[in-house]
Amino acid sequence: MTTGQQTAPDAVRASAVPVERRSPMPAWAQVQRDIRRLIDQELPAGHQLPTERDLAEIYGVSRITIRQALTELANDGYVERRQGTGTFVADRPEVVQHDFGLTTPWRDRFTAAGLSASSLHLRDEPEEPEPYELRKLLGEEEAEARRVHLKRLHVVDDRAIGLTDSWVVRSVAPRLARRSLVDGSLSRTLQDVFGLRAEDTNHFLEVGAANAHEARLLNTTLDAPLFVILSVARLADGRLLETTRTVWLGSRVRFHYTS
Repeated sequence: MTTGQQTAPDAVRASAVPVERRSPMPAWAQVQRDIRRLIDQELPAGHQLPTERDLAEIYGVSRITIRQALTELANDGYVERRQGTGTFVADRPEVVQHDFGLTTPWRDRFTAAGLSASSLHLRDEPEEPEPYELRKLLGEEEAEARRVHLKRLHVVDDRAIGLTDSWVVRSVAPRLARRSLVDGSLSRTLQDVFGLRAEDTNHFLEVGAANAHEARLLNTTLDAPLFVILSVARLADGRLLETTRTVWLGSRVRFHYTS
């Protein structure tokens, strides 16, 4: 071995963040988060991780805890486990770019870039109330208007990258809840079926972390970093059309804006 070269255990040991015993986060989730951080920042695709025994020593936890963390990382596509060989950093897909300044539907932009993009209408998901952070952006009468809730999962190259919840004013688009979305797109359905088009939309960008429900739908880890976009869309006459909350996986999406 050449001078300065590190073995797999030493490379991880040098940068690993110890498990915090007093944290409300389970030990396996802390290990998972830290290994994910190392993969995002330091470890290249194909890099072999230390053995379960070495990782247990590095993090000061049991091998069962390490095994659970590695299983979750494998489910999220961060690592791949090869029988009889070990655990390796997976070759993860490229981050996709979302352009804030363009009005072209996001799927059309990704498709033009040679990617397979689609939205799945999750009709079986339970109806959810409009969150407070959206309601406070509305006038009092608007906030009290009855809504139709729709949830869509956004997929690029067979991997979930985002999730959108929309609350459409029921009186503006009657019977929307009974209809199938045109190509999985709410905006196309509103335009093609109801003749409605948002003419004034305000977006608010925040950062957040995936809750248990979002983590399940996006096939990611609890507390995975998210971009959160809150939007309020109005018709040309000023009437409220819809409010939306969209979350994008921070590990799969980056935003571009030209001023």
